[in-house]
Amino acid sequence: VIEATIANSPRPGFAVARRGAPLMRPAIRWAAARLWRDDLAYARRRYELRTTGRWPG
Repeated sequence: VIEATIANSPRPGFAVARRGAPLMRPAIRWAAARLWRDDLAYARRRYELRTTGRWPG
């Protein structure tokens, strides 16, 4: 899932954030990639538990 938000505001803090966005993008991409890896690992663990009959419930 990829989400995008387009926003605009006359507030001064918004302009500062817009200028700082290129500096934040690498960290955001890193965090997104880590979330994908964590989600995939979780799905694999869950699948293994379900297919071996060890899933609680």
